[in-house]
Amino acid sequence: MAFILLFVFSTVADQITAFVGNDIILKSEVDKNMELAATQPALLKMFKTKDELRDYIRDQLISKKLLLYEAEKETITVSDEEIRKNVEATIDNIRSSFPSEADFFKYLDEQNISLEQMKKYYEENTKTQALMQRLLSKKFGLRITISPIEVKRFYEKNKDSIGVLPGRVELAHILLTIKPDTNELKKAFERALDVYKLLYQGGDFATIAREFSEDENSKKKGGMLGRIKKGETFKEFESVVFNLKPGKISKPFLTRLGYHIVEVLNKNRDWVLLRQILIKVSPTKADTLRYEKLAEKIRNRVIAGADFDSLAKQYSDDPNINLGEFYLNQLTPPFDKVVKNLKEGEISKPLFTPYGYHLIYVKKRIEKKLLSFEDLRDKIYQYLYQQELQKRYEALIDELKEKVFVKKF
Repeated sequence: MAFILLFVFSTVADQITAFVGNDIILKSEVDKNMELAATQPALLKMFKTKDELRDYIRDQLISKKLLLYEAEKETITVSDEEIRKNVEATIDNIRSSFPSEADFFKYLDEQNISLEQMKKYYEENTKTQALMQRLLSKKFGLRITISPIEVKRFYEKNKDSIGVLPGRVELAHILLTIKPDTNELKKAFERALDVYKLLYQGGDFATIAREFSEDENSKKKGGMLGRIKKGETFKEFESVVFNLKPGKISKPFLTRLGYHIVEVLNKNRDWVLLRQILIKVSPTKADTLRYEKLAEKIRNRVIAGADFDSLAKQYSDDPNINLGEFYLNQLTPPFDKVVKNLKEGEISKPLFTPYGYHLIYVKKRIEKKLLSFEDLRDKIYQYLYQQELQKRYEALIDELKEKVFVKKF
């Protein structure tokens, strides 16, 4: 009885949304998966309301647990290395759909999702998909046949929609981060240097952070940022903190946020535990106008015939000048509207974002193409095969629900 009461009290704040056998699915688990679903616009379009999406995600979590039960029973496994490679490829693909790495991390911040949470989400989904494929292949694989007539019939019926390869563009950019003028930087550096002297003379880091740091999120915690993993923050920040030894305090160094003084408390190859003092340097309106004029000057030079790559190497604050190739219908705002009207070899007007001014350059433009039956035959076969496999999967889940106790709230 005491155990039951303890269990009930421990889950009052986090409601149980379903029982699956001896396992439970919590509301917080559903909510977190809903946040992560926001990174998949195609999935969101399937639902009219949030409640519909919540029901779908809960049902998917139930199906996943049932699938794991059956896979364990059938001794079907998937290697961690296989999952890791697939997830890395997926994350890299998502990251490449943004104009810069900074835009990618800004998007994660807006969705209240860390890179680690995104990786875990895709690890679980990838594992589930792989187990499903192997389980269904074991049970039904040899019994699924798709005839050439079915493939041809599908093409003829849908060629006006599936037979169009969207237009593509190969893009490059110049990013001009808006930096404060020299006088403001000098004043901020002098303030940071005064704080560093206090630490050098033996001052307590946490006390000085509470007094002087301008990072509102960490100053109340004595400057504690917690554990930072590689790839989770700015490269200019990581290049310093990952080279500090535990117990060492950095000299003031500059990033887009201002001057940082960092103490590394612990570390290994992939993460550091640290605290910081931040002295902010905020650009003024005059700084913004100065960089807008510089962006216009660079654009005019490109229009006049100057080599874009040479100017990018000279001026861009993002070393990744070449952004890669994108389908026009997959570009994210505001870049989609800008690129839509640019021809090959043209450069955009300065585009303002929270990270500064972008100049987008179209290196190559490939117009949409109508695909033949031969182009699409193998893909149509795989699509029809997966559709039939999905039917078998749904039938299997219904069968497992008859065997395993499932209760939704």
